[in-house]
Amino acid sequence: MFRFNLLILIALLTLTVSCSSSNTEEAELYTEIAATNSKAEISEIEQEVIDAVNGYRASKGLSTLKFSAVAYEFANEHNTYMIEAGKISHDNFGKRSSKLSVAANSEYVSENLGKDFYSAEQILEAWINSPTHKKVMEGDVNYTAVSVTADQNGVLYFTQLFIK
Repeated sequence: MFRFNLLILIALLTLTVSCSSSNTEEAELYTEIAATNSKAEISEIEQEVIDAVNGYRASKGLSTLKFSAVAYEFANEHNTYMIEAGKISHDNFGKRSSKLSVAANSEYVSENLGKDFYSAEQILEAWINSPTHKKVMEGDVNYTAVSVTADQNGVLYFTQLFIK
C-alpha cells in the first residue's frame, strides 16, 4: 500500500512539474505575441534608426531588438503630442509607459527622444554622446519601435520606445 501511494505521489508531482513548464512556455509565447501584436508599416528612416541602434547594440555584445507594433503606436502618438506642443519632451511618460506595459504585457519601458536630426546616423550619434540616452539604448530590453515624424516645417521628431 505504501508503494502504491508513493507511485501516485510521484505521478502527481510529475504532472504538476509538466504543467508548470507548459504554462511558462505559454506565458512566454503570450508575451511574445502581446509585445509584437500586429504588423505595422514603418518608414525607411524609422527602419534605419532601428537598424542603427541594433548595430550599436551588437557592437557592444548586446542582443538585437525585435520590432513591436504595439510600441510603434505609442511612439507615433507621442510624436504627434510633441509636434502639437511644439517641443520635445518626456511629458506623460508615466502614463504612456503604464499603458504600453499593459498593452504589450511587458515589465519595463524606456524611451529616447530627439528633434532636428535628419538621419539615423545623426540621431544615433547624439544618443551615444548622451550618457542617459546611451544607457537606455544599452538596457536589458527585447523590443523596440521608433517613430520619426515631420512637423509642418519639415523638422523631424524622434520617439524610440524600448520594452522588456
